[in-house]
Amino acid sequence: MKEDTKRLATLAMIVAMASAVHYLEGLLPPILPAVPGTKLGLANIFSLFALVTMGVKEGYAVVVLRCLVGTLIGGSVTGLLYALSGGLLSYTVMALCRRLLKGRLSLYGLSAMGAFFHNLGQILTACLVMGNTYVLYYFPYLALVAIPTGLLTGFATNLCIKSLKRGGVLH
Repeated sequence: MKEDTKRLATLAMIVAMASAVHYLEGLLPPILPAVPGTKLGLANIFSLFALVTMGVKEGYAVVVLRCLVGTLIGGSVTGLLYALSGGLLSYTVMALCRRLLKGRLSLYGLSAMGAFFHNLGQILTACLVMGNTYVLYYFPYLALVAIPTGLLTGFATNLCIKSLKRGGVLH
């Protein structure tokens, strides 16, 4: 298989898995019922995986396409707005940190930063949608949950990469 075709097929598989996880995670209750909206962020595993193994552009494609496909499967326009704002801000911060810090920030650190900024993007979007800033008071609670869930997502991404390298799928 030509390298470009193989790369496109790999990206399509990543987007498909990310979209399915995005949709399925939306069906789950919050991980902390006292803090509505808290999720593990499992679909972000695929964005981080694409960033690390394929490149920045491919990672952006995963973020945008998983949000669009996840919304088409079972979401709302408002949900798409929140998913894209959080996902794009999160991914941009991870890509910048990876580039600017060149190996000084682990996958765990990148993922925790991504989780934090994902919540910030969604909260800022909520401020715009609602037309007030009161929702900012909710951010510290989300941020406290974002760090451990981001670390968990980083762990899962790291595990995937190591397993695929061991299996000879990644080099």
